[in-house]
Amino acid sequence: MGRATRPMQWLVCLGVAGCVCTTHAAIISVGLGAFGDVDIEVELAHVSPTGDLITPAAPGATPFRPPSVFSAPLPTGSGARALGFAGAFTAVADDATAASWNPGGLTQLERPEASVVYRYSSEREEHRSSDDSFLVGNDEFSSHNLNYFSVAIPFYSMPLKRNFVFSINYQEAYDFEQRFHANINQSTTQRNAAKTADSFSSQSRYHISKNERNILFLEADVVINSHTDVSTEFDQVLGSALLSGLEFEQEGVVSALSSALAVEVTPNVSVGGAVNSYMLDPNSGEKIRSHVRASYEGRTESRVNSVSSRSTTSDYVLTGTFKVRSAVGGGILFGPFPITRQSGSFAPFTDISRSSKRDVFIVEGLYEEVNEITDLHGYNGTIGALWTPSRRLSVGGALDLPWTAKASQKKIVHNRVVSRSERTGKVVDEIDTTVTTVKDVEFDFPLYWAVGVLWRWSQLFYSTLDVNFTGWSDFAFQAEGDGKINPLDGSPHGQNPIDDTWAVRTGMEYLFLTRRREIPLRAGFAWEQRPALNAPDEFLSVSAGTGISFGKEPNRIFVDLAYILTWANSVHGIVPSQAALSSKVKEHQGFVSVIKHF
Repeated sequence: MGRATRPMQWLVCLGVAGCVCTTHAAIISVGLGAFGDVDIEVELAHVSPTGDLITPAAPGATPFRPPSVFSAPLPTGSGARALGFAGAFTAVADDATAASWNPGGLTQLERPEASVVYRYSSEREEHRSSDDSFLVGNDEFSSHNLNYFSVAIPFYSMPLKRNFVFSINYQEAYDFEQRFHANINQSTTQRNAAKTADSFSSQSRYHISKNERNILFLEADVVINSHTDVSTEFDQVLGSALLSGLEFEQEGVVSALSSALAVEVTPNVSVGGAVNSYMLDPNSGEKIRSHVRASYEGRTESRVNSVSSRSTTSDYVLTGTFKVRSAVGGGILFGPFPITRQSGSFAPFTDISRSSKRDVFIVEGLYEEVNEITDLHGYNGTIGALWTPSRRLSVGGALDLPWTAKASQKKIVHNRVVSRSERTGKVVDEIDTTVTTVKDVEFDFPLYWAVGVLWRWSQLFYSTLDVNFTGWSDFAFQAEGDGKINPLDGSPHGQNPIDDTWAVRTGMEYLFLTRRREIPLRAGFAWEQRPALNAPDEFLSVSAGTGISFGKEPNRIFVDLAYILTWANSVHGIVPSQAALSSKVKEHQGFVSVIKHF
């Protein structure tokens, strides 16, 4: 039996980085008896497919994901007179805006009257971030709107022997106004490592003719069975760095058209109620609209180190014949003689290739998301009561029932990303998509209640105190076909519950009376909580107000003015998804009311 008698020799190996030398030479020593041995050279090769068994992830830019920008709408107060008290009006409620504060107080109106209220608001937010990748600055925005309009008509029911007041009211209910901008460094690093192995087998056949020293003439058939074990492993680092400019705008007002009725149950007790029909404010375009726009650029890089190993073992079977030239004269051939069947194995051989590769792409993109809520409608009721146990003390209470707003939402998402090779500048990938979705949606608005007291120090001077509660834990949003979510962060409702909020408000009024004029001076202070993740944000407010009357009854006109300054130093509810962000907020609001008696 023959065997491989010499070490393996390289036949081919090109000097290319990462190549695997796959062809080797091997020698079979063929025994021809008395004629000695003849060496036959054969080529051995790996029988596996070329290339690595596994491929690292292709480099690509991390898709831009803007931070979730959600906010709870803020309930808006009504009327310059009430807001001159900083909203501590539950136990006062003695003008036409009482339908929104405490419908039970409407019975204090002795004459028909109409009122109209205008609001102007200006807000400045100074943002701070402890995250170096989230670069923030300041935002300023303002809005104005018809705040309230009403007509109230007192009447007496002879059958019931009771005083009644009926009113029709149009009021701002919730304000969705919000602005935010930031620059975001969005960097990601991902490491991929993998290793795999496989085996391959193949059979090769050779026919060999050989002239040895012009004496021996060999014809042989060789069958070679080869088996290759292949293993590949790589270590890849994918890095992406994007710098984006984020702009967020949200606007819209939900208003209510209310019908209210109050009755004087006893000379000291009045009760009232209102049915509120909610809609999108026509002065705000009859929609709630939010717009997120982010333009970004950056680079993405892939670095890969890989090692591939191929180890091959082979065995052979040889059959054939040979002829012998005569030693005398050299012209006579003897044979052919059969070669004894030979088999054997070759020493295994291994090739290892190593490679390193670096790809860099430049990325430019634009992300835009527009949400428009239209056709919003919903209904609820407001119940109120006013009790005056003495000429100095009044106690009031109001309950605003929870309600569900149904609407239609149109969502448009536009995403454009262009990737270019840093080395050649050639565009290697381009994505430009626009997806529009229209769904029916619902908002669950929370229950609200307030309790207030009024103390009359004299006929010209009195003070008030209100405590109120809003059940923001029930605030939820749901799109058609989806589950309810927390409107502050988009998480499933109940997963990150919103805390309910409280507020305490106090105010006072002093009346200066002249022969022809009534001039009030009002002031107030409030501490209130507003919904935010983890814990409510706390705000403080101070207010001041005044007014003047013109004419005489029954055609008297009152003009009231109010100014409210609201501030907070550590607000987290503006962009809840950014835990590292806090804001300093300062809001200025001005109200002008005109009330006409008939």
